[in-house]
Amino acid sequence: MALPKVSTPTYELTVPSSGEKVSYRPFLVKEEKTLLMAMESGDERSMTKAMQDIISTCTEGTVKIKELAPFDIEYFFLQLRGRSVGEVLTVRAPRPSNFTSCCEEATEEDISELSINIDDIKVDTSKITSPEIEISKDIGVKMKFPEMDSITKYTAEGEMKAADIFKLIIECIDYIWDGEEIYQAKDHTKKELDNFLESLNTGQFNKIREFFESM
Repeated sequence: MALPKVSTPTYELTVPSSGEKVSYRPFLVKEEKTLLMAMESGDERSMTKAMQDIISTCTEGTVKIKELAPFDIEYFFLQLRGRSVGEVLTVRAPRPSNFTSCCEEATEEDISELSINIDDIKVDTSKITSPEIEISKDIGVKMKFPEMDSITKYTAEGEMKAADIFKLIIECIDYIWDGEEIYQAKDHTKKELDNFLESLNTGQFNKIREFFESM
């Protein structure tokens, strides 16, 4: 005789970057086990992959992970955590290093416990600049959000280096237009795209950098 099957509720959220509505279910014990194993490994790439795999599984594969912005994935996972474990996060925050200036009794071991309701966390995309960036009168670049895997790769050693910033920007070029002509980035080599970026003046390049900074 087969064991009973527990029904799982479904929820809906709006993807911050696109406004698309997506249905999802809470993650189950089997998915939580995958996440815990990734956390125990201490490897950031393993944890990122586990997070992406769980999102894909809990949406029945309807969400294209590669098309989500990093903040989409972080928001999505928070919502999953809220529906799966509970809406309230308890965060143990260490005492700020300059706290002794106003509280002489403070010690290095002082910890503040903060309660954060996941439902109160919102993603504000109103200040993100347009991904369609005009370089000159006729020439422009259409950017896309960086993939989470790329962010993890280029920040693996901590702060992102200047060379890595250029590599990330190249990976985020969707296409370049010149009048009516469209040049898809996927049809060109990284060297060609790198040469295009290096041909820009500082003011033109800053327009592209502003897109990343606003994101």
